[in-house]
Amino acid sequence: MEKMRLKIQVISLAILNLGLFQWQTICFPVLNCHSCPIALFSCPIGILGQFAGLGLVPLSVVAVLAITGLTIGRFMCGWICPFGFFQDLLHKVPYVRFNIPEWTRFIKYGIFLILVIAVPIILSPGFPLYFCRLCPVATIQSAVPWALINGTTDALTLSVRLVILFVIVVAAMGHQRFFCKVICPLGAVLSLANRFALVFPERNTECTGCGVCSRVCPMETGNGAASFGVYDEAPEECILCLECRKKCPTDSIRLWG
Repeated sequence: MEKMRLKIQVISLAILNLGLFQWQTICFPVLNCHSCPIALFSCPIGILGQFAGLGLVPLSVVAVLAITGLTIGRFMCGWICPFGFFQDLLHKVPYVRFNIPEWTRFIKYGIFLILVIAVPIILSPGFPLYFCRLCPVATIQSAVPWALINGTTDALTLSVRLVILFVIVVAAMGHQRFFCKVICPLGAVLSLANRFALVFPERNTECTGCGVCSRVCPMETGNGAASFGVYDEAPEECILCLECRKKCPTDSIRLWG
């Protein structure tokens, strides 16, 4: 399962950045900056922010996110998203591991409401605190490439973005999928529908409560507490990576639809 997911993540990374075709009028539900010179699709967070600044609601984007969330939940986060893949690779680097409080998962909802929606509406998307101007994905895919291609006249802004990227990279090395759990506004949107998704891993009556699924779940944020993934307390965090199903000693985890 892990090898198959790795292959799909690599293939997705390549497909999402076939900018030769420039289908950026189409929104795809992953965090992949459409300001990137080779990006294929538009980023839903970027579109939502830009439309918020215009006082409009992009119904097609809302529909894409709603359909995705209500059918496969955060599957895109675990299998398709390039930055999620990047974090998976970062966590393989030997580094000091650390836990984060469970309440930090609520931060991403505030980031979505404030930096993606409120700031563009009140201050415009050109304001420095608009999410896309700070997004580490945009820094990697847009700010750095365009600075290399055209040079930069705003070294301070680029420096701030690089510092933010560095902090997130270090955090992802120490805590698996840190950005997905704490910061990602797209993860926040999709997680709202995750409880109602048609496809979701659940435990059957054969479960012995050994806790293996909790320990292998990449979205686990507590100190061993079973509060994410297949458990009922916060299933919105599940990214359908199926590591729990793979490692379950009693084969008691199934995908229900």
